[in-house]
Amino acid sequence: MADKKTALVNGGNGGKLAPEAAAVPDELERARDIARRYRCEFIDLSDFQLHHDLFEKIPVHLMFRYKFVPLAETEDGRLAIAIADPSQLMMIDEISLLLGKRIVTKVSTLKQISDILQKTEQSKRVLEDASEGFTLDVIREDEAGNDETISIDKLTATAGTDMSPIIRLVDTTIFTALQRRASDIHIETRDDSVAVV
Repeated sequence: MADKKTALVNGGNGGKLAPEAAAVPDELERARDIARRYRCEFIDLSDFQLHHDLFEKIPVHLMFRYKFVPLAETEDGRLAIAIADPSQLMMIDEISLLLGKRIVTKVSTLKQISDILQKTEQSKRVLEDASEGFTLDVIREDEAGNDETISIDKLTATAGTDMSPIIRLVDTTIFTALQRRASDIHIETRDDSVAVV
């Protein structure tokens, strides 16, 4: 009889019973439960460190559209992502198709995923704003001891001048690496060629 009184008091006019406060799982527990139900790994993204190289490979608009965070690339080429609802198989297949990679799903809370996406978007916007007027100049000293600013246009325009082809090649390689913000330049020799990566 006590249960019926609770049901009438909590449920009202035949509606759903309101669960007691202690019985309401928080968002993390719900996400853990979903992960167990769909046999996926649960990942707590509260201390997640962004992998900027991975975020650069995946279009941000896709992450916002499908509400996922890329976590890591596996050795076999698969992409691990965190999503809130692994039951959306069509969405996961669409992500896989658009990225051209097989997907490994891990479960996290929607709030944590949204927070990380917001941080990513904000930091990307800050970097774009900071580097908007930024131009990269390479300066070298000419024969007279004066500084000369080199641009890629100058490098390609000097093809007919007395500048050696190897000097143009090295200058262009370094300039391209600087434009791409590369941390290093690798020159790999092969049997019949040389690769600059």
